[in-house]
Amino acid sequence: MTGGSIEHSAGANKSHRVVKVETRQPKSGGKMEKIGFVGTGAMGSALLSRLKLAGVSVTAFDVAPKALNEAKELGAQAAASAKAVAQASTLIDVVVRTDQEVFDCTLGENGIFEGASPGTLVLLHSTIRPTTTKKVAEAAADKRVYVIDACMTAVPKVARQGGLTFLVGGQRALFNRAKPHLLSMGKDAVYMGPLGSGNVTKLMKNLVTASEALIVYEAIQIGKAAGIDYRASLELMKKTKSEPFLNRWEMRFDVSGTELKFISGANLYDKDVPLAAEVGKALGADTPVTEQLAKLGIRLNGGKYTI
Repeated sequence: MTGGSIEHSAGANKSHRVVKVETRQPKSGGKMEKIGFVGTGAMGSALLSRLKLAGVSVTAFDVAPKALNEAKELGAQAAASAKAVAQASTLIDVVVRTDQEVFDCTLGENGIFEGASPGTLVLLHSTIRPTTTKKVAEAAADKRVYVIDACMTAVPKVARQGGLTFLVGGQRALFNRAKPHLLSMGKDAVYMGPLGSGNVTKLMKNLVTASEALIVYEAIQIGKAAGIDYRASLELMKKTKSEPFLNRWEMRFDVSGTELKFISGANLYDKDVPLAAEVGKALGADTPVTEQLAKLGIRLNGGKYTI
């Protein structure tokens, strides 16, 4: 068993205090965590399927009877409430959808914090505000319960195949404690920084994913305004698509210094994107994202453009 020290501090609206709690990281043959699950819907059940393959026993709860029955079919022991899960667990995965659901199952009546013992570690997997994670952690500190954010990067199908990466924010000692458990459900767990960093990183990733579809939609509106069939536009983009940007980000980002620098290059950002915005506007297409991107491209190019 290896020892470690974790700082626990009260919320900013209370008198500041720091409590140092000794933690122990289980090694092979050591005492293992008792795993609890709150939220066994699509993503929760996908994670439970990975734990079943790993031979891990789980106590689970979901407000939806159907989801809880599916958890039982995956070998979980059903609990009557989130509180009951906490009473049976030392490490609890929270896999619910919204900020309010996170508050309800942690701070609410019959919630996790009503049943959690000191030293319990709660992992918030939901895509939520970092401020929500911090509020939950502040409430947990009063009970000497620990919280980290461990956001997930894939859909249920990929999760069932073990393809998840967890983006984790919080104290590194807590990340180290949680990592063996996370790797029993996914392929990687990456420490991103202080509490809430996993939430922010997940939102960044989802923004990039969603923005591609949004800008394709806007581009097609420009074509539509010019009389081009949207199906033809989609097929053309599919046939002429470039390699994903993140596979070649070195073309546009200079990471040699302390600040990220944008490399605009020739034509694309100083001419073509502003030109697309101009043509779209002239044709009467509704392209608010394109117009803002054109302004951003010009600004990152030092205010220069050639149209």
